[in-house]
Amino acid sequence: MAGAKQDTRQKMINMMYLVFIAMLALNISKEVLATLGLINDDISVSTNDFKTDSNKKYSTLSSNSNNGYYKIAAEYMPQIQKIVDEYDDYIRGLKQQLINADETAYRREREIKSTGEKDTIIDYQIMDKSQDLDTLFFDGKEYTTSGQDFVNRFSSFPLEIQSILEKFIAADIEKDTPTEEKEYGEYIDFNFSSILDELNKRFNYQERVLNRNGLEQPYLDYHFKGFPLIASISKLTKIQSDIRYIENKILEYTLSIINEQQGAISANTYMTLIDSEKSSFYTGDLIDASVVAGKKDSNFKPDDAELFLNNRQLVKDIDFVITPGGIKLDKKLSKAGEYDLTGELFFELNNKQESIPVSHVIKIIDKPNKAVISNENMKSLYVGLDNPLNISISGVSQDNISVIPENGTINKVNGVWLAKPTGQPGEYMFLTVIGRLDNNSIPTEKQRFKIKNLPPAESVLVSGEDTYFSNDMITKFSLSKAKIAVDFKDFDYEVKARVTKFKVEISGRSTIELNTSSIDSNRQLLSYIDGARTGNSVRFFDIQVVAVTEAGQMVPAPKSSEFTLKIR
Repeated sequence: MAGAKQDTRQKMINMMYLVFIAMLALNISKEVLATLGLINDDISVSTNDFKTDSNKKYSTLSSNSNNGYYKIAAEYMPQIQKIVDEYDDYIRGLKQQLINADETAYRREREIKSTGEKDTIIDYQIMDKSQDLDTLFFDGKEYTTSGQDFVNRFSSFPLEIQSILEKFIAADIEKDTPTEEKEYGEYIDFNFSSILDELNKRFNYQERVLNRNGLEQPYLDYHFKGFPLIASISKLTKIQSDIRYIENKILEYTLSIINEQQGAISANTYMTLIDSEKSSFYTGDLIDASVVAGKKDSNFKPDDAELFLNNRQLVKDIDFVITPGGIKLDKKLSKAGEYDLTGELFFELNNKQESIPVSHVIKIIDKPNKAVISNENMKSLYVGLDNPLNISISGVSQDNISVIPENGTINKVNGVWLAKPTGQPGEYMFLTVIGRLDNNSIPTEKQRFKIKNLPPAESVLVSGEDTYFSNDMITKFSLSKAKIAVDFKDFDYEVKARVTKFKVEISGRSTIELNTSSIDSNRQLLSYIDGARTGNSVRFFDIQVVAVTEAGQMVPAPKSSEFTLKIR
């Protein structure tokens, strides 16, 4: 009865049920875990790009520290760098601690089949448990020392950055005191408000967080407790990305304001850029891109240039020309690939020769020479067969393509993708193709393929060199030496049909079942044939068939249609 008090046994049953549901919820597929691992790796690559670019900007500040425009920034930006590096190193160490928590489980040796070389990789597909991080951060309902340290660092990071920027702005204003005539002084002052808004958004800390059920949870519980390890590691990687993103934005904004203040051409404040309507070119295309400097100032015209393409020197007035605004390339390339454009632009400033380094990558891809045409109604896969598929992404090599299947399996054999559905006829198998280009994952739209049974094979009776179709006349002698042959007509797959069992009935006689395709294997049937009269019908039915692939695999196929012959 509703509301009745539960006994101990019922409480135990309820508890076991909840545990079972929780186990099902945690049973995440290996494909999902692997995808999280790919996303984690992609974020790490992007984060390293931020770090590399920021280091270049720090170098620019350091090399110009004696310049009045750079002096204050060169003093305070390294303090930002110290805070960022320490926090990034802390997160990196935390991730290594989690990955090494069970070193034998999460790392495995891999042999590269093409070279035989061996390396060690992190196996994201088995990072589906949460106990390693839970043990590190939680002690029952309380935080461990490590958990509290994590919270303290996360919540204090934006405050530390903001404190340095406030000191930097104050020092800059003191250097250039505002006057009644000029509210901001002689030069433009810094305003980091938009960056600080982004900083506080990305590092928004609340002791209690409202979950999807409308209940409040402690910050760490909401973000990390009970999550699969790869999900938690990905969150930590995202924090590293946010750290480096904010650092890079601060430096980028600082240098842009300094360049505005300085307002002159120099190798430190200007960089070369590729300017073109297209980001890539086909083989044989005219490369009509421009190499421009800084803000694409049309008044800027180099006095000379020395350019190289993959270390081969380009010839002025043949491979490129000097124009107002930069350098105009005029060269065709016949081979696809990435080409490094390097060198220097030379110009005179204040009676002194200056130069701007050139460093860019030009991507050349082959022109497409055939179209991909598909009939959506023909997107079918057959049960039990290795269905060959051509899978490609424009501009991505086959080595950088992977496929995630649902309701089936897919493997690549000798350059051909083979899909085998495991679902029932009438259901669908789904394929998601993922490409990798420039260390970035490119997921494509999930596509579905209808799962079908093999088509029914057509059956005939063969005796010697003669073939008999339904309603044909046949002699008793030919009938006794005959066998049933089946074939998949107009079927594009390389499979053969074989009869495994059939039934035969001669007028007035009982039905005989044969576990073969040959008639002469059954003595009783032969005696029926011997006693048959002219005009008697011979009915072949319940013909069971299997398909045999090139690899010798036998796949059940639909029954073949029955047919009837008459004794001559």
